Amino acid sequence: MKKTFFLLLFCLFCMFPLSVFAIDYKIPSYQGDLYIHADNRAEFRQKIVYQFEDDFNGQLVGLGRAGKMPSGFQIDPHPKVQVFKNGREIAGVESQVIEETEGYTVKIFNPGQEGDTVEVILVWNLKNLLFLYDDIAELNWQPLTDSSESIEKFEFHVRGDKGAEKLFFHTGKLFREGIIEKSNLDYTIRLDNLPAKRGVELHAYWPRTDFASARDQGLKGNRLEEFNRIEDAIIKEKGRSKILMDWIIPSLLSLSLLLSSFFQFMYRRKTSPSVKYAKNHRLYEPPMDLEPMVLAEAIYSTSLEEVSPLARGGGKFYFEELVKATLLDVIDRGNVSIISRDDGIRLSIIKKSGLESFEKDCLNLAFSGKDEVMISDLFEAYRVSDSLYRGAKAAEEEQIQRKGRKLISSFEKKLEKIQEGVERRISFLGIPEYYRPLNQEEKNFLLARGICAILPLFLGFGLFWYNFDAHDHVFILLPIIGLLSLILGIVYARSTKLDIRDGVLNEAGAEAYYLWTSFENMLRDIARLDQAELESIVVWNRLLVYATLFGYADKVSHLMKVHQIQVENPDINLYVAYGWHSMFDHSTAQMRHYASVANTASTYSVSSSNGSSGGGFSGGGGGGSIGAF
Repeated sequence: MKKTFFLLLFCLFCMFPLSVFAIDYKIPSYQGDLYIHADNRAEFRQKIVYQFEDDFNGQLVGLGRAGKMPSGFQIDPHPKVQVFKNGREIAGVESQVIEETEGYTVKIFNPGQEGDTVEVILVWNLKNLLFLYDDIAELNWQPLTDSSESIEKFEFHVRGDKGAEKLFFHTGKLFREGIIEKSNLDYTIRLDNLPAKRGVELHAYWPRTDFASARDQGLKGNRLEEFNRIEDAIIKEKGRSKILMDWIIPSLLSLSLLLSSFFQFMYRRKTSPSVKYAKNHRLYEPPMDLEPMVLAEAIYSTSLEEVSPLARGGGKFYFEELVKATLLDVIDRGNVSIISRDDGIRLSIIKKSGLESFEKDCLNLAFSGKDEVMISDLFEAYRVSDSLYRGAKAAEEEQIQRKGRKLISSFEKKLEKIQEGVERRISFLGIPEYYRPLNQEEKNFLLARGICAILPLFLGFGLFWYNFDAHDHVFILLPIIGLLSLILGIVYARSTKLDIRDGVLNEAGAEAYYLWTSFENMLRDIARLDQAELESIVVWNRLLVYATLFGYADKVSHLMKVHQIQVENPDINLYVAYGWHSMFDHSTAQMRHYASVANTASTYSVSSSNGSSGGGFSGGGGGGSIGAF
């Protein structure tokens, strides 16, 4: 079966022409010379320079007759072809003219190697190129519409037995125009960096009397007024497009950002408590003596489940901070002791009386059901490494997935049980509900704010890249607006994600939040407090517990050590003296790694882990039919 498949694939491969494989090359220059005779015949000379970066077989150059062209317009299908390779002319070069629906393509068989420079010169003979009216002879022609690569230097000359009265050169809306120079009967157009696929157009006119010998095409009436109207319309259209892109759209997008700020202001006005509290006030003792997990849930609406290593909910605190603070809390209360043995530092449960159910469950989770455990062995029941699946075979997939799912399920159930205990404790203490859900008006403000903030992101960057790619028109304000929109969107999302999930603070909640924020401010600034302020702190042991929760354990421990502050609990004194908070940091952080490995294992598959590539060919595709092959 496999042999049949590869044989079929080989046959299909052989059926493809070589032209479907893209050749890498540059076009350093393109020069067009158009000479128009008085009888409406013309000679069109193209000189194209290729710089090849791959081996190649030849070049392709086409000339079309699509769209609106004069009656009787003809292209002689036998152009003169000259080829120079690396400065030397190739004598007797073979070429083939292919007639297509809308023109001719010259296929030049001229193989070469990477690094070759090839200059191709073609001379075409044309008939009836101009539209002949009663008053003028009009040139309205696109000599180039489909270059496969960008052209670094574009130059075009228009000459004739008589010089054109006016000549215009167009490259499309917003794209820069070339420089047009007139010298006697010769017009020269120069343009740098013409993008691939970019069409160019010549629009010019001569007095009709300059072509008196040309065959009449039956076009009656005067054209000059319409010619001028067309050019005026192009100028106006370009001007309008530039104003639209440079001023109107950026102004509308800026207005959208301002509206998003307005809706944010209205949202905050609706959801903020009526009483205004000082932001930098300090409180030198905890407002309430609450267990860390109770404090996190009641005041900050953050549960252990929501900050689990397996979850993406987020909240005020991290999983590690909640666990460390809880461990230090039960150590401070004398339920758990820190013991130094020959083999390392251990945590030992001394008594369970006085522990709340969620604290017992937390210890059970951290100690893996034991009464004593080394700090380095916290969460030992969930210890797992990527060796579980590294180098595994397909036959082991189901077993690995089953183990990963089992670890995740066990961990989630224990967190759920802890959370239920926290909620029961809050109810027992009679702590009121400090959060309320958003009402519909507040949700509408959030929706309007989100739309007004995100819209400039997509339109700003999208229009910038579109104009850069399609028109080579760069207006830096568009990506700046897009960047501002992105920043605002991130700020708004972070500030209200929890509002949507948990609701917003009510009046009682705002007061409690203010008190705890004032206490946190003191912890943040504790290293800068003067001696009198430090002496006002009497509950250093509780201070250390909450500092651990808020992420300031290192500051408080260092200050206690420097000032030789002692507390009644000898374990806390040892904790500070020996800097054991760093050991707690490392050990509790291990659970995040274990959860990551278990999560990977739960969906593990050999095929997905071995880096298989996608279908199809790598780097294949079209190209080569225009330009080179």
